[in-house]
Amino acid sequence: MKKILLLLVLASTLFSLTINESMLKIHSVLIPKILLMDYKITDKISNSTMKIAIVYKNSEYKYAKSLKKKIDTRYKDGIKSFKIVTKLVKYRDVHKSDANIYYLFPSGPTDIEKTIKYADKNSALTFSYFRNDLEYGVMISLDISKKIKTVINLDAIKLHNISLRPILLEISSIYRCENEI
Repeated sequence: MKKILLLLVLASTLFSLTINESMLKIHSVLIPKILLMDYKITDKISNSTMKIAIVYKNSEYKYAKSLKKKIDTRYKDGIKSFKIVTKLVKYRDVHKSDANIYYLFPSGPTDIEKTIKYADKNSALTFSYFRNDLEYGVMISLDISKKIKTVINLDAIKLHNISLRPILLEISSIYRCENEI
């Protein structure tokens, strides 16, 4: 009986990875600022408009909508000389999206890799809610413990020919694939 109870507790812990509104608030502040750290951002945008695609599955729709609202409210006047436009995109429709940064809500490796493929066509950054998605080639996530720290998958950045400002690299943790020495 104790073993069954222990298994139930472990299973509920594993499957209870939920989206946190406080984390979304932090992400909403940082996403446009990280986009400014791309050296080539002015070459990648048109009409002085930064486009953010918030990519989600149906189960995360309310959180995607919440993140969009947070970004739209905070940056209603834009950032620096850029206007910010956010759009909600389902994973299955990511091939129809055009953005400068793709924000990925939790999904499986297939959806993540497909999104990275389309982001690459736009020379766009990818930013994930979960740090574990860096394993699949996402470029940026956050580590939130005592401090909030950006985590950068430098291999993915280099692979997709993205050039970030050195200050971002200096203040960030660099993600290392577990199977690397």
